[in-house]
Amino acid sequence: MASRTRWTLWAAGGALLLAVGGGWLAAGSDVADLPAPMPETQGTAAAAAPSPEPRPLAAPAAPDALLSSGLIAIFDQVLSEAQADSKATLMARAPALLARHLREDWRVRALGLLERYVDMHEALVTLPPPAPGDPAQLRRSLEAREALRRQYFRPEEIEGLFGDQIRQDRFMTEKLEALANTALTPEQRTAALAQSEQAWLSPEQREVRREAVAHGDVMRQTEALDARGASPQERFAARSEVYGHEVASNLAALDQQNQEWNARIDRYARASEAEQARLRETLFNDTERLRLNGALAMRAAGARKPAATGNGS
Repeated sequence: MASRTRWTLWAAGGALLLAVGGGWLAAGSDVADLPAPMPETQGTAAAAAPSPEPRPLAAPAAPDALLSSGLIAIFDQVLSEAQADSKATLMARAPALLARHLREDWRVRALGLLERYVDMHEALVTLPPPAPGDPAQLRRSLEAREALRRQYFRPEEIEGLFGDQIRQDRFMTEKLEALANTALTPEQRTAALAQSEQAWLSPEQREVRREAVAHGDVMRQTEALDARGASPQERFAARSEVYGHEVASNLAALDQQNQEWNARIDRYARASEAEQARLRETLFNDTERLRLNGALAMRAAGARKPAATGNGS
């Protein structure tokens, strides 16, 4: 049972290799649609043997289309689809499963990589997880995991399969170290984070990060505007100053849609039960009717909060 549980965990989260880095693995390209790989002369048995000595991370001399984070995503899917309770069972089922995702001339080589990927995961479960909120221990844990990778994969394989994830993890480590460093001024901390972002993240990763940060900033500003009851004109001016005219216009349109939605919810909530049956059909479309009960439940929960606070005082 313990063995089956472990393999189930692999199938559910093969990308857990360095989970502290976030969900970058899922953004990998679809390997099956990539151009043909560079010619490969090394046999499968040699490819499956772990490197005898640790080697530094290095970029390949020429691009190899098979070696990408997309292949790791395929391996994780194969682990899930195999429903295996042992490595032997997995490797017996793997050729047919890989055939669903990869072109024929890549499958033998991919099978050798998959076997080493599974072996590496077996070794990874013996490493202690880093303590939350401890940047120094996180760095040591990541270094141990990188050393373990080098036992199973060649430098060019590590770069192709795990390079983006490694760089993301290094950025996250430096970010946590900067945030925990009380000797830094706010300006120094901002500069350190910007330097780490530039050093480790690709342009695409930096753009995703900027969008995520901007979305959070917009939400916080909107909450502050709501709290002080800002007028539409005040909201537009505040947003334009920070995000520009176009973003402010889009947010104003979203405000209007939310106001109209809430007005319809108000009308529905005030109506009698018989009237609600008619309003459900006339005020809301099919998609909105699916949201209606949830919106009413959230509104009711929000209305109960002040009363609960008052009773507890």
